[in-house]
Amino acid sequence: MTLGEKLRSLRSISGWTQPEFAQKLGIEQSYLSKLENDRSIPSVEIFDKLCTAYEITPDDMIKDLDKNYVRQKLMHIPIIANATNSKHEVAKGKRKAAVIVCSTFILVGVLFFFIAHLELLSSNKQWEYRSLGVDFKHEINQCLEKENPKKCYIKFTGAYLKGAHFQSTHNEVPHSIITNEYKGEAFTKQLDMGFREYHAKRLEDKRSPANNIFLIFAVFLATLGVLGLIVEARFYRIDKQS
Repeated sequence: MTLGEKLRSLRSISGWTQPEFAQKLGIEQSYLSKLENDRSIPSVEIFDKLCTAYEITPDDMIKDLDKNYVRQKLMHIPIIANATNSKHEVAKGKRKAAVIVCSTFILVGVLFFFIAHLELLSSNKQWEYRSLGVDFKHEINQCLEKENPKKCYIKFTGAYLKGAHFQSTHNEVPHSIITNEYKGEAFTKQLDMGFREYHAKRLEDKRSPANNIFLIFAVFLATLGVLGLIVEARFYRIDKQS
């Protein structure tokens, strides 16, 4: 819509004829006709008179007008120029803030991805440390100082092989520990009675819940950021063309 079209619409709504309204403004009817047919552009004084006569603000006068028309034809009016530039700066600031927020989402998403990929918080590697039984060597040796071998071996290992060249000092109660922490190929754990010797076995990698959560957040934030930039670019093109 042009200013002339807006002026004709306002006069029609108000019910004034061209001569009546020209007299009200204190201008020639021919000049008013030129304004309403876009053959002339109002001066600052006449623009103020038009707004006062129709009892509207300058913003209301131009809000339905084509933006390119306003920039090309009406920027000589200070109040319109200031309002247009102010709106442009506000829109520019909002676009800048939106780009910063979307870019931040993408950067945080990439950071979360590398945290999960490099296993910085939780390792995907697992080891099983397995012990075949509790070793009671020390306890059996102490028992043998006071008791007969059969009683000592049965007490601690649950079995006795009479005359065996090598008598086992282990019971046969296995135990396993699964951990993300590598403790070496083997380690010994002292118990209240006896000790266990654990040997390592590498398990198939299994992604930890913490890394899965970080990957989900990484994909979500990166997708949100990219979509936000696409939408912002689309609105920018529409606003620029309008």
